[in-house]
Amino acid sequence: MILFLVGVILIVLLLHTLDIKQIEGKLVKMPKQELLSYLTGLFIIQLAVMLLSALKWRIVLRNSQVSMKNIIPATFVGYLVNNITPVGLAGGEPIRAYILYKTDRISMPTSASSVIVDLFLEIFPIFIMILASIGIVLSSGVPLEVSVLLLVMMLILAVLFAAVVSIVYHKPYSSSLLRIIGKIISVTPFFRRYSERLGDEFEDITHRFDEAMKLQLLDNQIIIQGVFISSLVWILRVVRLYVSFLALGVEVALPTVVVVETMVSAVSFLPLLPGAMGIWEWTSVELFSIVSPYSGISITREYAAMGTLMNRVFLYLIPCVIGVLAAFYLGLNISRITGEDKGGLEESI
Repeated sequence: MILFLVGVILIVLLLHTLDIKQIEGKLVKMPKQELLSYLTGLFIIQLAVMLLSALKWRIVLRNSQVSMKNIIPATFVGYLVNNITPVGLAGGEPIRAYILYKTDRISMPTSASSVIVDLFLEIFPIFIMILASIGIVLSSGVPLEVSVLLLVMMLILAVLFAAVVSIVYHKPYSSSLLRIIGKIISVTPFFRRYSERLGDEFEDITHRFDEAMKLQLLDNQIIIQGVFISSLVWILRVVRLYVSFLALGVEVALPTVVVVETMVSAVSFLPLLPGAMGIWEWTSVELFSIVSPYSGISITREYAAMGTLMNRVFLYLIPCVIGVLAAFYLGLNISRITGEDKGGLEESI
């Protein structure tokens, strides 16, 4: 809650640096009917992003007996948890894995490995986006520092890529990862009882986790289809930001949107504030101010803030609302999701 408050304060401080009268004047002139059409389109885009994410996860689990009617709400809840926990954009992954383990009764190692592979499939499109952004930056004369930041992001992703591959081929690495995860979740009362009970079966769990990772990550269909869907999601994210500006009647160059969306998304993966609140907004506004003048369509910080906040409504608020509804839906079976049948946990594993 403290970190959430920090994020709100950062957004308030950002608004205090802007000419609010300029924003108000722009909003007054907006055609209401046209705005409604754009808002509907943005909602459809965001819903498509979330459903495609669920479909990608289903593809990762194609060798397991799981149901889309459980994967979809679990994915939606994952979005909610990402937005309310200061663990970057991966805070909802353990919850997703846990929910699916409870609803579909697949083993926890399989469920846990699936969310790791799901995240891994995002690396390839991000690489492409970063390369495209570097090309845009170098060709347009944007300050070299932006290219350096993009290269640093690519290096970090390369390290993550190597780490996941190492986990697949070297059992000691996966054992170390599981021990670290166990220590992290053991500080949470909700998960502590499970981490303590599973301590004695750690070697068996590690073996099952390794087998699940190899089954999922070495499957060509999973890789090809998963990367394709991840690429579609990234395209829709760029389109969502671009349409957010169009909805407000603000003209912005598409290459600028690509660079900003790529850099801000990469920064948001860092575990800083819940949903990167405040950090996302400040970074987006400053990047638009730096990059847009070199694209031929320069936008003010005020207009950059308008487009960014419009995008955040559908990136942050809408998934939170849908995530809450999904949580209520899963709550209809709360005894099956969170209850402990006699020996159920050990038997499933």
